[in-house]
Amino acid sequence: MRITNKLNLPEPFVRAVSEKTYDNQGSWRTVTELIAPPKIAALKRRHDDEIETDASELVYTFQGEAAHALVERAAKTMCEEGWLSEQRLFEEVQGKKVSGAYDLFHPGTGELIDVKNSTGYKAKGGEAPKEWVEQTNLLAHFLRKQGHVVNKIQVLLLIRDHSKMEAMRDPDYPQYPVTYLSVPIWTDEACKQFLEERVRLHLLAETTEVACSPEDRWAKPTIWAIKKKGQSRAITGGLYAVEEKAKEKLAELGPGHEIEYRPGINVRCKAYCPVAKFCAQYQNMLTR
Repeated sequence: MRITNKLNLPEPFVRAVSEKTYDNQGSWRTVTELIAPPKIAALKRRHDDEIETDASELVYTFQGEAAHALVERAAKTMCEEGWLSEQRLFEEVQGKKVSGAYDLFHPGTGELIDVKNSTGYKAKGGEAPKEWVEQTNLLAHFLRKQGHVVNKIQVLLLIRDHSKMEAMRDPDYPQYPVTYLSVPIWTDEACKQFLEERVRLHLLAETTEVACSPEDRWAKPTIWAIKKKGQSRAITGGLYAVEEKAKEKLAELGPGHEIEYRPGINVRCKAYCPVAKFCAQYQNMLTR
């Protein structure tokens, strides 16, 4: 990957956000890579020398790595209390070496904690998003293979955009800049099956043109929104997947309302996928 500097940022800053801070120690895939779409992983390897990322886009990654480094440093001073940190564990699956590194683990209590630096949106409801549940349960699986017992899994979320005003308005919004998200613990058999399937899919993507699912693409469907004229937000219950249904509702409401067509979009492909321009699936979608 080539790092650009379109904003002419200071070179020390560019160097800081560009340097790799982790070592996968020869893994074919890490846990983080395994839970990602296989197509993206395969294209990233195939086009690594052609991918460009601007230094300005690495700020959040830099912040997350800084937070991990501080937690790891503190944990190392607490060895007597039993905390372990940033250890990489390995397993061979279908002849491939896969690995995962946990953030914090206490063998005495069986508590596994994964530190995340993300947005307040991720914290709504108090439960970890699907991809974090998958990641942490694979780490728990690796720990159990080492003879440990995992009794509890939590995500410690550091909220980079926390708003006190939003916390006052919305009781479901995290009330503090740091919060725990609960993670359901899978059985070891469920972990094993999931791991086997992810390795199978990533192996397939190395030799076959696989497709990203709507979930992989963060696809938002086309909708017709009924809103009051002059307003930007749809009325309650005013979103329709079928245009005719929206027109029927508009006829009931009468003057003062209108329909807004909102075309579907593949959010990840359009704004967040580093290999979108190399992806035949996405390029074909653009030409339809």
